[in-house]
Amino acid sequence: MRVIVADDEEDMLRICTDVLESQLRLEQRRSRVDTARNGNEARSFLLREKFDLIILDVQMPGVSGLELMHFALEHGRGAPVVLITAYPNYTDAVTAVKEGAFDYVVKPFTAAQLVEVAGRALEETVSSGVLEHGEFAAADSQPVREILGVSPGMRELRSLVQKIAMLEENVVLSGETGTGKGLVARVLHTAGHRRHRPFVTLDCGSIPRELMESELFGHEKGAFTGATGARKGLLEVAADGTLFLDEVSEIPLDLQSRLLRALHEREFRRVGGTRVTRFDGRVIAASNRDLETEVRNGTFRSDLYYRLHVIPVVVPPLRERPEDIRPLATACVTRFAANNPHWRVRSISARALRILKRYSWPGNVRELENVIRRAAAFSETEEIRAADLPEEIRSGSPSGDEVESDFGRAREHWLSRFEERYFRDLLLKTDGNVVDAARSSGVPRATLYRYLRRHGLDPADFRVPPVGRNLAGETED
Repeated sequence: MRVIVADDEEDMLRICTDVLESQLRLEQRRSRVDTARNGNEARSFLLREKFDLIILDVQMPGVSGLELMHFALEHGRGAPVVLITAYPNYTDAVTAVKEGAFDYVVKPFTAAQLVEVAGRALEETVSSGVLEHGEFAAADSQPVREILGVSPGMRELRSLVQKIAMLEENVVLSGETGTGKGLVARVLHTAGHRRHRPFVTLDCGSIPRELMESELFGHEKGAFTGATGARKGLLEVAADGTLFLDEVSEIPLDLQSRLLRALHEREFRRVGGTRVTRFDGRVIAASNRDLETEVRNGTFRSDLYYRLHVIPVVVPPLRERPEDIRPLATACVTRFAANNPHWRVRSISARALRILKRYSWPGNVRELENVIRRAAAFSETEEIRAADLPEEIRSGSPSGDEVESDFGRAREHWLSRFEERYFRDLLLKTDGNVVDAARSSGVPRATLYRYLRRHGLDPADFRVPPVGRNLAGETED
């Protein structure tokens, strides 16, 4: 594994070299990081050496960042190019990505940010076949980094995905809507030995029942009214790749038996056809329902369940891992900015992050992404602030909550809501100062602490940097 870093700052070269070499050693890759102190030196390296990753500073003496990037793309023998840029040169970096660069990092960046971008770039090298054959096994772990999160649950999920990616067994992913089951399915595919074969998705909940059979198995010309030509089904398209059955519980019962037979015999026939077609692929199924319950209710075949449910994988909901809010929200901002040259927002304030962490996220990661997009659209600065967040996020109450029909439970439910909302707003108003909060509310301090413990409110989460400034040093509304 060879990496070149070109930058005219000695400190930056040293930092990048130390971070990348230590990470590659940690991943047990044969590695070497070369450095170039100017554009001409970088050009000389690229003309005579082969690299797996090229990292270039946008601003170096004697050559423009875009010019050097184009030279690297032309002479880098397929290696991905990552740019280092300072914020004033952000527009050039976005332009470079549009013109072929893999991605960029903005100074000052953290070691984790550099490792994350470099990891994705190296995976791109693996997927395009640039690495030597002997290095494929060492690089297989890279796609797992796409599953973001620092919580114990997400660390366990990444570890499990890495262990089972190279296996042949079918997998069932369970978890609430919006948790990222589709992402996990794709990572299982790209981290496995089928990564060069098709990855085919069927959203079983979006296909009309009368079209489901044709969608899965295909059909021959004249098989039914409107079948004016032959058509491959997704089992045939997937071939020896991966077939991802999203919301598998939506497959009609009468079709489940035919799918079971195809998976068991590894062959099937198109609708209206006689020719047998082989299916040697892996099946990953996902559902936001409990398939065991569906089996007990008679809406899902037990034999198909056991055929699919060889390796169960659970994707935890976002409300159970609030520590993942920061990396997920930050990744959203970074990704959206890279894909949209008109994207103004570059960061999220500390107070906004605290509010995001206190929300229950019934829509999970998908809802978080939508909230970040919406907040950025309304933001008038380069930072998402508390005032930019939707009201239901600031209040901590998802819209459309169900109301308890029993009066006693309803009263307890809404009283608890009132208390939690009141004391949260009180801490926001007093910047987490419990003495001021007790004085303002008229609630004795000891009683106030009991309320805070009851509702899981930590005054430290509401404290802001001195003089009411956010982490960027600007006064927040």
